Amino acid sequence: MRHPEQVPTDYDLSPPAEVLARQLIQRWDMHSRQSTFGDMYYTVHEPLSVAHLFAHLRGEITLGTYLLNAQSQGRFLVLDADTLDEWQQLTHLYQRLEAMDTPGYLEQSRRGGHLWLFFDRWLPGAQIRLFGNGLLAAHEMTRIELYPKQDQLEEGPGSLIRLPFGIHRKDRKRYGFVTPTGELLAPTLRDQVKLFYRPQTVPKAVLATLTTVGQSLPSSNRFGGVTAAESRISHTDETTPLSEQIKAAVTVSAFIGRYVALSARGSGLCPFHDDHHPSFSVNDEGNYWHCFACNTGGSIIDFWMQKQGCDFVTAVRELVAQLL
Repeated sequence: MRHPEQVPTDYDLSPPAEVLARQLIQRWDMHSRQSTFGDMYYTVHEPLSVAHLFAHLRGEITLGTYLLNAQSQGRFLVLDADTLDEWQQLTHLYQRLEAMDTPGYLEQSRRGGHLWLFFDRWLPGAQIRLFGNGLLAAHEMTRIELYPKQDQLEEGPGSLIRLPFGIHRKDRKRYGFVTPTGELLAPTLRDQVKLFYRPQTVPKAVLATLTTVGQSLPSSNRFGGVTAAESRISHTDETTPLSEQIKAAVTVSAFIGRYVALSARGSGLCPFHDDHHPSFSVNDEGNYWHCFACNTGGSIIDFWMQKQGCDFVTAVRELVAQLL
């Protein structure tokens, strides 16, 4: 099997595909794709190939990129904004970082955008997250999502983010990298990609300082770290699995009703495909949901995994913070 950090040498890569391969892909042993309707990502347990990268650039498929390799190391951090207000926070953070001679890359998305920060070497996921938590804490930003979401991989490939320069399957748009005022950094796809031949990286002094800030934070204030609820549960209810405690904490209709408009009988439009006739339903007695059209279903943990495009461990951690 090809080592995750290695780029295939038996292909003549075009410059855009080469940039994706060398700078933005963390592992080659598996890959993720956005679903046809853009509602979720799913893992494909087959090696990523250069043909996939070309298909991504052509808009035939849309790939996600994992934040950590199989050794729980990464070369970049991504901050995710899901609303216009959060996007404005990211642009302000970008400008503050510029004043610290710390370069970042703003990428627009369908609802908000991403701020990418690159490192000059592979770093352990735990160190990347300490830096990210220190960065967010130093600038009093509490609603921005931090990727990677894991210090270390335990089950599955961990968190992912949409691979740049592809087309979002939901609205069929290709989103680029921009200035804080919204102008494209370069006019064409090829010109934008050139910016990442050698991405500018976080200065070592800034990395060290903000990592120290992250280390000083209580674990309950770290994004995706061990929360007070997790700590309490691990000491007071050792016989019931954490996943079962989550399922028992709220009815499936009450939880999913936050994200899906449900009728009095518990039916609605499925959020995971282009549903025009209610094919989605919840069952409080059995504590599960099901879509008869796309034949998916399960517990609220399964719902959260599909909605967030994350693995089981990440879903449990995020739901603990919400429900317990």
